[in-house]
Amino acid sequence: SSASSHRSPALSRLDDAVVGVAPHSLRACTPAELTAVIRLAGDAPVHIHLAEQAKEVEDCLNWCGHRPATWLLDAFDVDDQWCLVHATHVEYRELERIAGSGATVGLCPITEANLGDGIFPAAQFLALSGSYGIGSDSNVLIDAAEELRVLEYTQRLALGARNVMAHHDGRSTGRSLFESAFHGGSRALGTPNAGIRAQAAADLIALDPNHDALADRLGDAVLDGWIFAARLPAVDCVWRYGRKVVSGGRHVLRERIASRYRASIKRIAGSLNP
Repeated sequence: SSASSHRSPALSRLDDAVVGVAPHSLRACTPAELTAVIRLAGDAPVHIHLAEQAKEVEDCLNWCGHRPATWLLDAFDVDDQWCLVHATHVEYRELERIAGSGATVGLCPITEANLGDGIFPAAQFLALSGSYGIGSDSNVLIDAAEELRVLEYTQRLALGARNVMAHHDGRSTGRSLFESAFHGGSRALGTPNAGIRAQAAADLIALDPNHDALADRLGDAVLDGWIFAARLPAVDCVWRYGRKVVSGGRHVLRERIASRYRASIKRIAGSLNP
């Protein structure tokens, strides 16, 4: 049976949850283990870290004579169910194969910068019509706009160019980043019906129109302002499955969550410093 056919009690309150599999990486499991885990996925998403660090590439070459991306693409039928997290150290031919497979590359620009792991060749991948989403891998900072901003700025620094991730069809860079990450992220999460449409989950965000970075902005300029200029949080409200979970920039359970967080930090600090 597939992963999507099993529901954990922890997901009982999430009617639209999608259960996939996530074997961490080629360095964390054997080929036999990877085969067994992927078999469990059925038609559900498969997420795996790939070519995150230069040392991982070196180790893989020493092990089998192939780079991680090449080995994975040769060994498995990678398709649009897959999300290849990071894929930082890939060669052009590997980029072509990933784009052609329909897999999404899961970029974590804040984490990749924080760890100094390198810069994914996103401009080349975009030119190949590759699909990407963004996420967080270390929780050093949870901020969707910051992830998109770091993605664009690292590409600019690497290439000595501007508006790198724009589609060059007249749309703003902010809209190009947002739409690409939205569609790629939806595919990676196994929710192809995402968006504002019939039968889709009512997952919505509202930005604060009074935020200094958004003042008197219209259309695409709102996205540009949010991603590139909003130094303070600009998200006003969030709805999850039609239920408001953030209001006035604050989670509706903020105090309870903050209290549990502080208690956890105190407990961890106490165990480290008895």
